[in-house]
Amino acid sequence: MKIKETIRLVINQLFELDKSGSLPMDDYNDVIQGLDDILEKLNNQSKEKIDVINGGEIPFISNEAMTFGNLSEPMILTESANRLGLKDPIIDYDKPFFHRDLPFACSLDGTVEGDGRTIMTDIERGIICVNADEIKLEGTIILEAKLTGHDVENASELPLYRGPLQLQMQIDTVDQGDVGVVCVLYKGTTLKLFVYKRDAEVLDQLHTAIMDFQRRLDKYKTNEEVEWYNVRTPEEASKVWDRPEDIEVMMPGLEKDAEKIIELRQVISDVEKQVKAIEVQIMDNMRDYSHAISGRYKISWPTLNYKAQPEKVTPAKPARTIRQSKLRIREREL
Repeated sequence: MKIKETIRLVINQLFELDKSGSLPMDDYNDVIQGLDDILEKLNNQSKEKIDVINGGEIPFISNEAMTFGNLSEPMILTESANRLGLKDPIIDYDKPFFHRDLPFACSLDGTVEGDGRTIMTDIERGIICVNADEIKLEGTIILEAKLTGHDVENASELPLYRGPLQLQMQIDTVDQGDVGVVCVLYKGTTLKLFVYKRDAEVLDQLHTAIMDFQRRLDKYKTNEEVEWYNVRTPEEASKVWDRPEDIEVMMPGLEKDAEKIIELRQVISDVEKQVKAIEVQIMDNMRDYSHAISGRYKISWPTLNYKAQPEKVTPAKPARTIRQSKLRIREREL
């Protein structure tokens, strides 16, 4: 398991820090690609928790996709238990489960009790045993429901944003069995069950990630010193350090970096001009045609159609200050 997967846990479950200092885990899943986005989410979460420590409120996140996902859970979980050959799943959990050792808690979509049978991958029934050739269904089996509009994933393992790390922490937190299932319903028509055994190596690294996150929060509560994760993008930096002091400071070590930015921006500008000039040539040839075939390339000049909308009044917004994500660099007179 790599650092990207370890960090993913903290992102995949949005930690909610209450006033007592515990870290309940929301079951909201954000679809994130790439380590840069993952680290940016970690800093966003750190910032939210610091705001809560200072008396702010936890932002409520909801959207239509999440609403339909919640409504579909009973059907997904009931059919998933049936395909596993198990009966009477419990699907009405309304309270979090707190980890016995860690500042961590999780919500559950459902569970079902195993009967000791052993299962193997069965493609026709949509069952995939991910981290073992065969898995014995005993103890409490964690069921995690997912509804997606994406095409069916034919891989033997789920992408991280679909919940395998979330499932490992649910298995570990409930601690009444060693098996969990991510039950994914694709486009409302195809159900696939990704079955996982408890993975000690994965859990060890997830525990480390959780404790590191908590350590950073405790450090702030003790001395109000924020230990951010390494920022990877200008957009993230502008959110992390969003309240600057309006003063000038001498930093001679940045001169070469500033020169490099000026040079590279000029290169980008020159290349963009060349691209636009060539695009104009192609458009002048295509004119009233939307598509052109030229050798091994198909060139499309698409259109966007906008539906008519009624006139509306833009609601008032409070004054606010946002730090820009692009540096302004100019030579100064010496």
